Amino acid sequence: MLFRSISRRSIKVPFVALLIVVFGFALAGCSSDLRESDINDLYAHPEDYKGRRIANLTMQVVGVDKKDGEVQLRAFENIRKTEHPTLVIVKDADVDYQEYEFIKVKGKVAGKVKVKDESGSNVTAVQIQAEKISKIKSTDAFPAEDTVRVDSMIKKNGVTATIKKIDFTKESTRVYLSIKNRTDKRVEVYPDQSLIEQDSKDYEADMGNYFYEDVQLSNTVKAGETITGVVVFERIDPNLPFTFAFEGADHKHSEFEISFNFAKQ
Repeated sequence: MLFRSISRRSIKVPFVALLIVVFGFALAGCSSDLRESDINDLYAHPEDYKGRRIANLTMQVVGVDKKDGEVQLRAFENIRKTEHPTLVIVKDADVDYQEYEFIKVKGKVAGKVKVKDESGSNVTAVQIQAEKISKIKSTDAFPAEDTVRVDSMIKKNGVTATIKKIDFTKESTRVYLSIKNRTDKRVEVYPDQSLIEQDSKDYEADMGNYFYEDVQLSNTVKAGETITGVVVFERIDPNLPFTFAFEGADHKHSEFEISFNFAKQ
């Protein structure tokens, strides 16, 4: 009888409060940002993540389409393996995007969608409604595991070469160079002939690494001009001493070499 004696009015407030709490948790679960550990599962089961937000997803654009006043970017989240196909919907059609650019995306998962790959086959992609897109460089798309700050400068034949830093990623060694031509004539440099020597082994510049085309060093330095860029090698041991060297030639075709010796402090 005690159970029946509780009026409907007496249970209304706590019941409504309970609904609010439960509904609040449900909303929180739907709108919370995805963690890095969720990414593989997102691409395996995109419908399970519909409505969830992505705060900072890095990817490479492989196709740009304009439809119905919006831009559709076809991209890969797993850049190195060209996996995790993604279709990013951009409302701002005034921004110009190019194939093979790197971007960071903030937005909301809209589920899955069928897109065509390069062979014309249909593949399932994760669709993201973008809220903000930032264009980034390849060196930001592949973060360094270790960085050595250098700021070492050498002058030779009217050329001043400065190494700002050296990055070590999982796969690569990146040497950041600044070269100033202090002469009144054009100077040529040959980043493709750069060399790292470590532990009696030579490492040639990885000029075939197309991921870093946007930061490659130019071959020509005009009079009074300064150029900057990155020379990429396969990963070496950051804990062992090594020598980095590159070559160039002045306007008389007289070749010169500039070399740097490094040992981790």
